[in-house]
Amino acid sequence: MKPGFHALIAFLIALIAGCATGTAAPVALEGRIWDVRGERFIGKDELLGRLRAARHRLLGEAHDHPLHHELRASLVAELAAGADVYFEQFDREHDEALAQAQRQGADADALAKAGRMDRGWNWPAHRPLVAAALASGARVRAANLSNADARRIAAAGALGPRDEAIARAMQRADWPPWREAALRTEIHESHCRMLPEKQAPAMALTQRARDAAIALAISSARSATLLIAGNGHVRRDLGVPLYLPPGEKALSVGFLETDAAETDPRGYTRGAGGEASYDYVWFTAPHPRPDPCLAFRTPPAAKGPGTGIARD
Repeated sequence: MKPGFHALIAFLIALIAGCATGTAAPVALEGRIWDVRGERFIGKDELLGRLRAARHRLLGEAHDHPLHHELRASLVAELAAGADVYFEQFDREHDEALAQAQRQGADADALAKAGRMDRGWNWPAHRPLVAAALASGARVRAANLSNADARRIAAAGALGPRDEAIARAMQRADWPPWREAALRTEIHESHCRMLPEKQAPAMALTQRARDAAIALAISSARSATLLIAGNGHVRRDLGVPLYLPPGEKALSVGFLETDAAETDPRGYTRGAGGEASYDYVWFTAPHPRPDPCLAFRTPPAAKGPGTGIARD
């Protein structure tokens, strides 16, 4: 028999068995783009076409995943012309510094310094994204609530007088108790189930304040926008889209790492209350990293300084 004949027969048998039982054979997810509502895979060109039709294009990430930055930089290069590109990694009080640096012809490294992304965001991890935005002639903007404001809100357990716009955005959001419970669960899980229960309400409040602040930033733009942010922020069921003014069309793309135990793309997109967590998901292989839960098992004296306020 010719080489590979047995493999071909095995494949055909598996395919027939799948048809007979009404189940599809598992497919590799890495490198593919899933249309959540259409429940089908699409190509990059189709994704670009749909993103061009939206006012706000929200691109998620795992913060430390180089491929996520490279893939999104390719989208920014196609979409950023005439748009404002907002970054979670720039705090909103540095927006004017970013504008001044761009007027002076700053490159990506100078811009990161002006907006202080080079402090605490593992710069130059995001350089491809900033460089792609600058090359497109787009304005690079700051979107995020600062850690100082987040600490203030967390310590008080409430928004303050300077947070009126954020409070209004949060009040108009569709936020039933089950969303609050889902967000607290997400925070608990992301902290390896080692977060003291009493901290959950304050951390959920600061996460919502961040999302509302980002929504306010992008909705203030006069042009179409791109948002570069963590996957948690761009979720439709819990993140920034909930705080946008009514009628502003936003599309969310999660960049998610695959799990060998989950081969069905639907398993990655079931959000709070049965809602879709993203409009589209771009799957990638996991990025090798140390066990993130080690930090929670390390004695506090050995950790060094930190803010205690998560940025997803």
